[in-house]
Amino acid sequence: MSNKDEIKLPSMLSFERKLEASDALMYSGNWRDKGEDCRDSEADKAWSPIPITKRYNRSTQSSFGIDDTKKMEPNPVSSGSDDANLPNNHDTLKVDFSLRVIGNVGAPFACNSPKFEAAIKQEVNSFKQSDGVKELAFRYAYNIASGRFLWRNRVGAEKIRVCIAVDEKIENSLGFSAYDFSLKDFNGERDNSNLEKLANLIQKGLTSSNSEGESVLLKVSAYIKLGDGQHIFPSEEMNMSEKGKVLFQLDNCAAIHNVKIGNALRTIDNWYGDEVLIKNSQDDKKIETVTVSDEIKTPIAIEPYGAVTQRGAAYRASKIDLYTLMRNWINNKEISEDNKKYVVGCLIRGGVFGGK
Repeated sequence: MSNKDEIKLPSMLSFERKLEASDALMYSGNWRDKGEDCRDSEADKAWSPIPITKRYNRSTQSSFGIDDTKKMEPNPVSSGSDDANLPNNHDTLKVDFSLRVIGNVGAPFACNSPKFEAAIKQEVNSFKQSDGVKELAFRYAYNIASGRFLWRNRVGAEKIRVCIAVDEKIENSLGFSAYDFSLKDFNGERDNSNLEKLANLIQKGLTSSNSEGESVLLKVSAYIKLGDGQHIFPSEEMNMSEKGKVLFQLDNCAAIHNVKIGNALRTIDNWYGDEVLIKNSQDDKKIETVTVSDEIKTPIAIEPYGAVTQRGAAYRASKIDLYTLMRNWINNKEISEDNKKYVVGCLIRGGVFGGK
C-alpha cells in the first residue's frame, strides 16, 4: 500500500467505554457475617455504612529544602483532614460495586472517516471471531478475583473474599480468595473453574452486539478482614485550593471512585516493550530512556502511551503506542497478536483518539 492509499486517523474519533463500573460503597461488619459466596442475602443487614470523620492533628514539617525558620513549626496541611476507620467492634470492611460489560467493541462512537470506521470494525471483528478477546476477558476477570480494585485496602489484610453475583441473582454467585491471585502477572489460577466462568461471562458481554438483554451485569462484593477499628482507604478527592485531605463519600458513606475501580480492572498491559520513558530524577523537564527487564515487568493500566503518572513514566513511546499500532493494523502492516490485544484493550477503555 502506497502512502497515498494509506488510511489516516480521522480528525474526529472516539470510542465508548465497555466496562462501566459504579462507585464502590464501603461498609463495616464482622467476618462471621459475610455469608457464603454472596448466597446469604440476610447477611447484608449486618453491614453498616462507614462515615467520613475529621482528624485535627498537629504534625511536623517534612518537606525537602524548607527554610530553617519554619522547621520547628507545625505543618498546617495535615490539620483538619478527612479520615475513615472501621468501628472498634467491627473487624471487616465490605466493598460493593456493580459492573456492566457492554458489547459492540470496535465500533466508533464518533468518526468522520467512513473508510477508517469500516477498516477498524473489520479488523476488530476478525479479532473477536478468532477468540482474541478471550485473554482480555480472562485478565479483567483475574483483576476482579484478585481484589486489585481494593488498592491500599488489599494490603496487609488477614484474608479477603471476593464474591460476584451475576445479573443480580444471588444463586448465580462465584467466590474467590483474593490472595490466591498474584498482582505481578496473570500466570496463576489458569485452571480455576470459577475464574473461567467469570471470564466467559465478560467475554460474552464484550463480544455481544448490544442487542436487548445481551450486556452482562455483575455485582461485586469484597470482604476484607482487617481487625477491629482498623484504618480504611476511600478515594481521595482532588483538592487543589484548600489545605487538608478530602475523602470521597456518597450519602454519608465512604466510597471509592468508579474511575479508580475501572483503572484497576484495566491494569492488564504487560505487553509493552523493554524501553520506558521517564522524567529525569533531578530535572523533570528532561526525559530519558531506561531499560526494563522481563523479570521486573508488572501490569500497567491500558493507556494510549502507557502512562503511569505516579512513576513519571510512559511505557509505550513511539512505534508501540496506540496511534501507531492502530494505523499499522488497519493498513495491513505487521502487528503482533499481543499488540492487537493492547489496541482492543484501549478501545474497551474508551476515549477520544482523533488525529487532531
